[in-house]
Amino acid sequence: MNISSVIDIIDGKLQNSPSVSFIYNIKTDAKKVMEGDLFLAKNIKDTQLAIKNGAFAVVHDFEIEILDNEIAWIRVNSLEETLIKLFRFKFSTFNLEVYYCDKVTFDLINIYKASNKKIRIIFSKLETCVKIIENINEDEIFICSNEELIKSIYPNYKPFSKQTYKINNLIEHSLFETSFSYKEIFFHKLKLSSLYINQFLDVYNFFNLELDLQKLMKLNHFKPIFVDKYLNIIDFGRSNKVIICQKNLELILEEIKYLEEKYKYGKTIFITPLFIENFNQQQIVLEDIGNLKKVLKNEYFNALYIIGYDKLKIEETLKLSSNETSELF
Repeated sequence: MNISSVIDIIDGKLQNSPSVSFIYNIKTDAKKVMEGDLFLAKNIKDTQLAIKNGAFAVVHDFEIEILDNEIAWIRVNSLEETLIKLFRFKFSTFNLEVYYCDKVTFDLINIYKASNKKIRIIFSKLETCVKIIENINEDEIFICSNEELIKSIYPNYKPFSKQTYKINNLIEHSLFETSFSYKEIFFHKLKLSSLYINQFLDVYNFFNLELDLQKLMKLNHFKPIFVDKYLNIIDFGRSNKVIICQKNLELILEEIKYLEEKYKYGKTIFITPLFIENFNQQQIVLEDIGNLKKVLKNEYFNALYIIGYDKLKIEETLKLSSNETSELF
């Protein structure tokens, strides 16, 4: 692509008179820059590496000294907006199949996408998927869980699914394990909350009823961390103490409502990084999650719902602090 065309697309301002006039690909990782690439720069150190690796153009939204007059230096107001403009330009030249879906569906598709090579995932952090615009094919399917973002890239996007499925023989073995029948198929003890059956069936049908159900273990939404009285992690279902985590704010209210309806027989407490107004449940404000075990030393609970952190982060925190158990309890 001609550099002059890139400048028009991103509304950039050329800072010098380069000897090069074209670029091959767009990179955000300086380590992956090759000769002829355009590099989206975040800092001076990465810019230096990108130039060393052969960048023909540097796009930046901060003040920086021109280190090489042979290549193009292009100033923009925002790298984030620049990426959106580049995606929008590339997508506008094709008739594409682009979908918006909720976060749970998105994560399920991301788990199973390897079984369908046509699926391309668009993350909210566009720089992590910039490779998508290097080689777009019209037979590919693009999925995103950020509706505002996908609207700005491809206004003709569609909602992934709004269907409600008819299921039979529903058995809720626990908050986290479900059996049910769908289309004469019986799903036995799926490690899945009944809260998210509809999203599961959306994805199940999308992949033409071919899913490795064991991979559901990778879905971290409303997934339990069972702990003993010392808050050490133990096997699934081996304790009456459980921790549930949710980082995605869009899912918190629905999950808490579900927890209140389905878990009336146990004591539930909530941990939040900031005090939440008009929140009618007992909440413990914890700014440093590393102090989780210390804060819970004298707290009685059956279920602990942690807002603002994902399951992997809490598991990591509990494991790192396991050596402190004898001092705390």
